[in-house]
Amino acid sequence: MRYLSLIRHAATFWNHEGRVQGQRDVPLSAAGVAQAHALGRRFAGTEVVLYTSPLGRAQETAALAFPGQTATPDARLKELNFGVFEGHTLSERLELQAWRTWSADPFFTPAPGGESYRELRERAVAWLDGLHDAPHVVAVTHSGTIQMLLSHALGLDRPRWRKRFYLGHASVTGLVLDGHEIFIERVNDTQHVQNPVPVVEEVLLEP
Repeated sequence: MRYLSLIRHAATFWNHEGRVQGQRDVPLSAAGVAQAHALGRRFAGTEVVLYTSPLGRAQETAALAFPGQTATPDARLKELNFGVFEGHTLSERLELQAWRTWSADPFFTPAPGGESYRELRERAVAWLDGLHDAPHVVAVTHSGTIQMLLSHALGLDRPRWRKRFYLGHASVTGLVLDGHEIFIERVNDTQHVQNPVPVVEEVLLEP
């Protein structure tokens, strides 16, 4: 039996501005740096095998939260490639017909110049299936990636429900892995973050 901690990266400047990041590299904000340090205090003294998305915000979060720990970057842990929508705010996207069309079926339809959530889930599950056989694995990744792994654990084929599972910045979602069985132990645990960044609008940012 193994434990997997899925950590969403800490907050960035674009998170505060409500811009779609996708696979763009945006640095952590001052609040995000504080969140990453809070993660470090939570995991202090815990022996883990550490993986990260290769995107900068995940790498920066991991470096601050797990100083001195060797992290293995894996491209399969990247956020969804939002293609032409990356960098746009919600109000800008709502004016685009392409956004409205894609939002109708983002699981099967790739974003223009990007990918679909089905493609994201396939690569995330492929990573999970080949996971290191260690008692406690930590992956610093992204909300979309974690949501797709949750949909896989729940056996949902068309997970439009994912917006119902809000994942705060620097949150911890825990899975227990027992052979081929996956048990969800916790979702969006932010008890270590004393002053969460207000991101109420963020639940509206993605379809």
